[in-house]
Amino acid sequence: MSPLPLQQHPRFAKALISLGQKVDMADLSGAGHAQVIRRTVPILGEIGYVPRGPIWEISDPGLRRAALSRLSDQGVRMVDAESCCPSLLGSGFRQVVTPTHVAELSLSETPKSRRHGVAPKWRGSLKVAERSNLRVVWESFDGDPSHWLLRQEAAMRARRRYRALPLTVACAFAKANPNSGRIFAAWAADEPVAGMLFLLHPPVATYHIGWSGDRGRALSAHHLLLMRAADDLAAEGYIRLDLGTVDTEASPGLARFKIGAGATVRALGGSWLRLPFAGTRG
Repeated sequence: MSPLPLQQHPRFAKALISLGQKVDMADLSGAGHAQVIRRTVPILGEIGYVPRGPIWEISDPGLRRAALSRLSDQGVRMVDAESCCPSLLGSGFRQVVTPTHVAELSLSETPKSRRHGVAPKWRGSLKVAERSNLRVVWESFDGDPSHWLLRQEAAMRARRRYRALPLTVACAFAKANPNSGRIFAAWAADEPVAGMLFLLHPPVATYHIGWSGDRGRALSAHHLLLMRAADDLAAEGYIRLDLGTVDTEASPGLARFKIGAGATVRALGGSWLRLPFAGTRG
């Protein structure tokens, strides 16, 4: 299967359907791929939402406009575009949110090249972790919401009051798709000091949540976990690790961690809305 963002992968659809949501694949007449989430809202009724799509297989602007008009005819009113797409404006959509940026780590390099590609300060932190006595293990995540990593993440969200993809979705993803969740954890003696959860949607894996305690932060455990995960997933044939959004203003430390790991920062296409009465532009 070609590389797809998590939100456009069939495994994500299975997870949402298991939670009672309506998800289907739009007909774009061969122009690309668009997984649509259907929701019912007051006044408008049922509307379609395309997260991180469409995934285009063509570049011709006219054909893209025709496909987007077809998408609108199928009830799609909201698109979080995967990439810059001027044809959205030409097919009656209006941009309502500017593009966010995401970090993507290629897994095509050798482990040695991957380490060479990280920032010097990041490499220094990795060496600190590698010289420690931390024991790194991984386990398949079966969707248990009481897992210690999810409990830590829930507590951290409550303290910091930030929003992210609900943990119920991660649990549903793992339950609906066996062996599609993987937790890498760093242990000191009999106690976990850091952990990271990855959702697997071949040939891409997405970093979903991470937690580190005081000792884990002191030993740069997340640097070790991310590098170990990248090495293991690359050996299994995964070609990319999606590290999520990069926000240098709201979360500068996390942004430095992702960029320092050697990830490429890429702009998405912004959020677009199409009202039922909106016209098109030639």
